[in-house]
Amino acid sequence: MPVLVVVVSLTTAGQRTQAASPSPASPAATSSPVPPVPAPATPAPAPVPAPLGAEWTPLIDQGFDTPAALGEFADRYPGWADYDGWNDTTGPGLYDSSRVVTVADGVLTENLHTEDGEALVVSITPVPHVQTYGRYEVRFRADVVPGYHFSWLLWPADNDWTDGEIDFPETGLDPGDWIMGFSHQIGPTPAVNQWAQRFDGSPQNWHTAVIEWRPDSLTFVLDGQSRTTTDPLAIPSVPMYWSMQTEAEEPDASTAGRVQIDYVKAWAYTPEAAGG
Repeated sequence: MPVLVVVVSLTTAGQRTQAASPSPASPAATSSPVPPVPAPATPAPAPVPAPLGAEWTPLIDQGFDTPAALGEFADRYPGWADYDGWNDTTGPGLYDSSRVVTVADGVLTENLHTEDGEALVVSITPVPHVQTYGRYEVRFRADVVPGYHFSWLLWPADNDWTDGEIDFPETGLDPGDWIMGFSHQIGPTPAVNQWAQRFDGSPQNWHTAVIEWRPDSLTFVLDGQSRTTTDPLAIPSVPMYWSMQTEAEEPDASTAGRVQIDYVKAWAYTPEAAGG
């Protein structure tokens, strides 16, 4: 069970914003089997990135090389499923890695589906969780899974939404949804998206998304498309943690599909290493 309560906003192409506090979930339903899921798609090689400057010190480099059958993820990757047992932000989904997540051939697969009327989802919580400023990278794709979305975000460790929220990548999994990025306004009206970006590219293809969070700037990069803001109201300055939340919005019970992650990486911001 998570130590902190997360507030998530979903703002897709329709520009919707929601905020809610999840509560502990009811006991998991167990009577329906997980539907068969095709073998994970093989990700195309990611472009070779330019060397990073000395301001970034490696923190997480997880390529999912340890296989995990259904029910094994939380044990094989300790701390990476800290939201298991909680309902998702809007309520219809239950975070449950034991019935959702498998790892095979270097790919983490989230098998989204419904059992006994309850949509099963997951929040991946990379370890270690908390730092102030940093660089975050994920390579991902998703099936078309109507009624589901993901918002992979940085959330304040003090659980105070007025300290900010950074969401990237964020997308619905309905046909035609866009990959988006948002930073919420710091201050008394955090439901406002202080900075919002839409990127070209379908979630159904493999993409590499990067957040670079510095004291004076925030940058989103998708496959080389780079957007930066220097607006102080869009740049948090408190410790935050990474929660990769995949959630439900009242999907049809027959709907099932995959979100896949090739790797996740993170760096600490260490300007002193660069002489800053």
